[in-house]
Amino acid sequence: MKKIVKITGLLLLVCILFRGIIYRNLISYTSVGTRGNITITDEKLLAKIGDYSSNETIDIEEIIRIARVVTTEELSFSKNQISRNPNNLVNTHKANCIGYAALFNSIANHLIRTHRLEKKYEVKHRIGRLSFLGYNLHQLFDDPFFRDHDFNEIITLSYTSFRSIDPSLSDYLGIDYITTSFLEVKPAFQPD
Repeated sequence: MKKIVKITGLLLLVCILFRGIIYRNLISYTSVGTRGNITITDEKLLAKIGDYSSNETIDIEEIIRIARVVTTEELSFSKNQISRNPNNLVNTHKANCIGYAALFNSIANHLIRTHRLEKKYEVKHRIGRLSFLGYNLHQLFDDPFFRDHDFNEIITLSYTSFRSIDPSLSDYLGIDYITTSFLEVKPAFQPD
């Protein structure tokens, strides 16, 4: 019995320590669309972002860190249908994956504009589908809540590299980056 408890404890510890690597190898995100950026107008939110970004120089790693920290501090997850507008979310403090990604996206894009880094970086709010070892997880649910899952893509323009982040996953499991692929969606009808 002691041996079983030790093995279980060791496996649990490994899963906790390597949760990011395990998650990225099992779960992948396929982008099926994008959502537009919403400009931040809420004065309290702008002030909070300003408090975190008072340095003259800033790079993409700092932008990601600030967007992640402020998003995590401002929001808690809710399955209910809630506004995705970051200017409303800072009052309700509740969001689903769309709201998390919208707030992260708006903060990151605000910092990019404020520090005049538009020619170096771009952040997109993506609509995605989750797959477990290649199997579309959204097929398992009839609930419209599980139709898709939003995340963010961070693009370094000069090197054409990108990273993807799921802010709601990052908030709850501490997984910083995710694995993504892109699905080209073709129109249903294509004229000759």
